[in-house]
Amino acid sequence: MMPGFPIFRQHDAMDCGPTCLRMIARFYGKNFTIDDLREKSYISREGVSLLGISDAAEAVGFRSMGVRITMEQLTKEAPLPCVVHWDQDHFVVLYKASKGKVYVADPAFGKVDYTEAEFKQHWLATVS
Repeated sequence: MMPGFPIFRQHDAMDCGPTCLRMIARFYGKNFTIDDLREKSYISREGVSLLGISDAAEAVGFRSMGVRITMEQLTKEAPLPCVVHWDQDHFVVLYKASKGKVYVADPAFGKVDYTEAEFKQHWLATVS
């Protein structure tokens, strides 16, 4: 694991998106309060959308875009760290991918590493 990637825990169940953005900002040497990022991401009782996270990222000086990509594109071409949608109702930060392993900073659980197959079960989860 990469010990240098910053980890923050979400304060409540709806804070995962702003907390992911806070981790990425800290990685790049920027410091923001969770309250500021909540406001910029338009948090509600239901949480935030990917668009809300993208708007907040732009508001604090990052370039952001939401995309649909393959696992190969994500692990080999996407700029890391990045926010990914997780289990249909959560956001995590993918901060490293190497040799079939994927390293995630989860604001609910901390740093976790997965095989690519395990990662895909969460990232590509669908409602049946």
